Order: sequence, then C-alpha cells, then structure tokens
Amino acid sequence: MSENYLKKELYNLINHDTSIFDFIQSGSLDGIWYWDLENPEHEWMSSKFWETLGYDPKEKEHLASEWQDIIFQEDLKLAMDNFEKHFANRTHPFDQIVRYKHKNNSTVWIRCRGMAIRDENGQPIRMLGAHTDITDLKKAEKEITRLSEEYEKVFNGTQDAMFLIKVSGDNKFRYIRNNLAHQHKTQISLQEFMNKSPHEVLGREIGNVVSDNYQKCVETKTCITYEEELDLPGGNRIWSTTLTPILEDNRTSYIVGSSTDVTEQKKLELELKYRANYDKLTEIPNRSLFFEKLEEIIKESEQNKEMFAMLFLDLDGYKAINDNYGHAVGDKVLITVAKRLLENIKGSDVVARMGGDEFMVIIQNIRDLNVLDKMVEKMHKNIQEVMYIDNLKCNIDSSIGIAIFPNDGNDSGTLFRNADFTMYKIKKKGKGGYQFYEST
Repeated sequence: MSENYLKKELYNLINHDTSIFDFIQSGSLDGIWYWDLENPEHEWMSSKFWETLGYDPKEKEHLASEWQDIIFQEDLKLAMDNFEKHFANRTHPFDQIVRYKHKNNSTVWIRCRGMAIRDENGQPIRMLGAHTDITDLKKAEKEITRLSEEYEKVFNGTQDAMFLIKVSGDNKFRYIRNNLAHQHKTQISLQEFMNKSPHEVLGREIGNVVSDNYQKCVETKTCITYEEELDLPGGNRIWSTTLTPILEDNRTSYIVGSSTDVTEQKKLELELKYRANYDKLTEIPNRSLFFEKLEEIIKESEQNKEMFAMLFLDLDGYKAINDNYGHAVGDKVLITVAKRLLENIKGSDVVARMGGDEFMVIIQNIRDLNVLDKMVEKMHKNIQEVMYIDNLKCNIDSSIGIAIFPNDGNDSGTLFRNADFTMYKIKKKGKGGYQFYEST
C-alpha cells in the first residue's frame, strides 16, 4: 500500500511550522489524526489510535467513516458540534471526551483535541488532532464515584450521629460536616456546623468540654470512647461518642466522630438500678441496699471512732388492718409509716423496708444515749398516731429493738441479730414499745 498523501503533507508541514510540531509533542499520546476538510472522507489516523481500540492498523483505511462507525453516536454529534464552533471561532477549543467501541466490545474513553489549519483567507482546510486514552482515568473516576456514593450512604444512612473534624497544625479544631442523623438529633444544620469551631457551634462551656476530648484523641493517636451529657438545640441528651483519628505522616489531621444517643438506655439503667435497690411500694431503700449502706457506715464509723444505732422495727396491728380492710389500705399504712420514719431522722441516716411490715433505721453519729432514747421515743409515738386512710381510722403500734455500734457488735451480722433479738423480746412481753439490746 502506497504512503498516504495526507501523511506526506503533514510531515512537510512539521518541517516548516514548529507550532505544529510543538502541538504534536504535547498532545499526541495515543494517536495523531490529520483530516482533509476539503475532502471530508479523507482522514489519516496514526497506527497508535487503532491499536488503542484493538484493531490492526493495516486493516483500516484512512477514511473518516472508519472511526465514525465505532464512535458512540451521541459523542459523534458532540464532536461535530465542536468542529463547527471551532471553525467559526478560532478561540473556541476543539477539546472533548468521547467514547469508542473497542474491538472486544468494551468502551474506550478518548480525549480528542484538535486545531484547524486555515488558508490565507482564514478558511479551515485541514484539521490536525491528537488522541489520549483516558479509559483508566474514567475507571478510577467511576470507582471514586462509587466509593463516594457508598460513603454517603453509610455516612447519611447510619442512625448514629457522625461528624468530621479537621485538626490544624496548632491543634485547633474545625468541623467539616455532620450527617443527617447528627443534624436531626442535635438540631444543628450543616450550614451551622460546617467550617465552625466547637466554641462557635456549641458555646464556650460545652466547646471546652468537647475540645478536651478531641485533644485527647490527637495526643493518643488512638480511638477513644466516652460518655458525655450535652445540652444542645435538640435537647439535653447523653451520648456515647467514639473518636477515630486519621493519621498523615504520624500526625492526626482529621477526627471522625460517631455518637449514639444513650439517653433512654441510661434512664432504663437508672430505673433498673433503682428497682434493684429501692422498695417499690414505699420508695425507700430495700433490704439489699440497706446492708450495702450498713457496711459503708461501719467502715466510716470505725475510722471516725463514732457510734451509731441500728433499729429493727416491726409493726403491731398491721395484720388486722390488712385482713379487715384489704391490701390497698394495708399498703397505704406502710407508705405512711415510711414517711413518718423519714420525718424523724437526719439526712445522713437511713430508713429501709426489709419486707412485709419490718423496717430498719440507722441513726448515725450518736454521742449521747439519752438523746437517742428521746429520738426513738418520738419516732415510736409518731407511728402510734392515728392514720386516716380512705375514711378509715387505722391504729398501728411498733416494737423497736435497738443495737449500738460498736458496743453491741462491730459487724453487720452481729448488730442485725442483736437488734432483731431485742425486738422479739418486746413482742413476747405483749408488743409495742422500744428497748436497747442487753447482753444476757
């Protein structure tokens, strides 16, 4: 096959016009083309172009129809429109990305650039161009788009409140963005959040609190998890927050934050703890919490060399009220007794319900047994006062056994047994009254 005349012509042009040579040098990475605009079917394509598309260059003729048959038709229209604009206006660049069908039916992305060669009247007579295969770049862009979309799905699809923080060189923090869950739960919009410091978004006090945690993450260069209670526009909530540092050159450049609203969980935990330690009916400590507090008071009293009194109290006449008037009235009697006991103690003292109609009282820091005697007498008389419940007149009495720490025992078991023993001595004598433990 004889050498194509357009190729010869181009070579002659290169020898006489260095700007054409410079253009080829900078642009012809994956093929050069030279087009006779006076005979539009004639176009020379360098071998590299066809090789890029998987064809043997020897099989291809230097005709415009050869490439126009395998270009995506919508992209051909784009190229032709740009041809017309470039012909009409020298400053309009002929530069676009088009798609070709590879011989194996895959898609090849080509950047196509060109310049018109004009006659002395400025009319375009030839077109010189270069092809660059950018398929790998397009694949990378597609992968980046996919990853970005997946990131957005995760970032905005999660129920956790997520946020991104930029850490500057002087360890200053600035929020980059927050996800939809964060915006919804905190009532802080993206516009209010983006490019703001913690102090600008949250105020001075809360800003200091969160910044201290961000600083800890920066310094340790590890994930940290903590709980924080924050009063935000969305309300006062408790958050479990995890901060994950993003390291660049062994320096924390960003922090990814993820917060879960644990307010209801904490309320439930407190409620369960309360139920485990407090009597449901009277709302005073139960048997379990009483002995826990007793151990603490024993240790404290030993250290301070102080006395305290343990009172074991059993109601007299309660069973008759329960039997005659029913459990609803009986329950209200127990609630009233608990309130009267609380009225007769100091803030550091303890009143607990052991179960049934039995109560325990701890009176701390006893210095004078005579004073204690008067306190217990007042408590006993207070319980004896008539109760009016649901228009019913209820009379109740109590038997109270008293053990003194450390005189009557220096451990919880001994004190409890001695107070219990003394209370039953009163019961045997005819019920009603109070008595201090006496060793036999």
